[in-house]
Amino acid sequence: MLNLTALPQRYVEALGRDKVAEIVGEKMPTVALWISKNYAFPLRAVEALLAFDPSPLHEIKPLYTNPEPGKKLAILIPLSGSPAPKMMDTFARLYDRHEMTYERFAFNNLSVSRNALAASFLRGPSQWAYWMDGDMMVPASDAVWYKREAEVPKMLDIFAGLNTIYRMLVHKKTVVSCSYVSRRSGAVPQFGGGESRKNEIRRGPQDMLIEVPWAGMGGMITHRSVFEDIIKTQGPEIKMKPGGIGARFNYEYAFFNPIDLETCGDDVPFSFRATKAGHKVHVDLAVQAAHIGDRPYTFLDL
Repeated sequence: MLNLTALPQRYVEALGRDKVAEIVGEKMPTVALWISKNYAFPLRAVEALLAFDPSPLHEIKPLYTNPEPGKKLAILIPLSGSPAPKMMDTFARLYDRHEMTYERFAFNNLSVSRNALAASFLRGPSQWAYWMDGDMMVPASDAVWYKREAEVPKMLDIFAGLNTIYRMLVHKKTVVSCSYVSRRSGAVPQFGGGESRKNEIRRGPQDMLIEVPWAGMGGMITHRSVFEDIIKTQGPEIKMKPGGIGARFNYEYAFFNPIDLETCGDDVPFSFRATKAGHKVHVDLAVQAAHIGDRPYTFLDL
């Protein structure tokens, strides 16, 4: 059982008074008063501390358990160029040949690469796909490695040591993306509505799943039913013509092509089509990924 009355002292000893005051949104004299009263923190302050670092909750109920997908999950790697070495290091840590399959496809247009991979995925037995872009790294069961390579030395081990795939599967949602930012200083969160959440995300990982209008596919879990339902609801709109690029690369449906001249990219159109087919798009704020450019870009760049 979790002893809520003992938690404030645990956080103060681990983080210091200044950091605790910052997390709970109070001035130091107020926190000092609570401490002087035998750590009599109000419930809202304890909740804020647990949201910042859920380690005590994790000791009782883990953030996820290994679901042992048993080759029911495929890692799909669409490429438009050479993958970053840190992405390959991530893949090596995530991939388990006893439980997963994987496939990569390279072309100079990511929509084509994704469409070809989606078609191959639907021809196979897997129920889940984990999409992994060539310029991404995500937590992969090794906190020391991730904090060093993603350049987030103060990230809590409970989050830096996550297995991203197993964490995302635990939600039992059909579309879940990690949280990541654009590759520039003054970065922007790569999901719909991210601009309004910059201050929240800048704090670092949180044990929270949010619904969004669209999400980047740099590290995303999708269930096969998403593609099947898009075909059911929008098949004629996205069906490729005979003899074209779809025939060349063995795919029939353009899940990832732009919807119109105003909707760019491949992940935004896919999110819109998934939503239209009845599948809500989510972002897991516990999984804070690094977007690799000239260096890893993370929540610290917001």
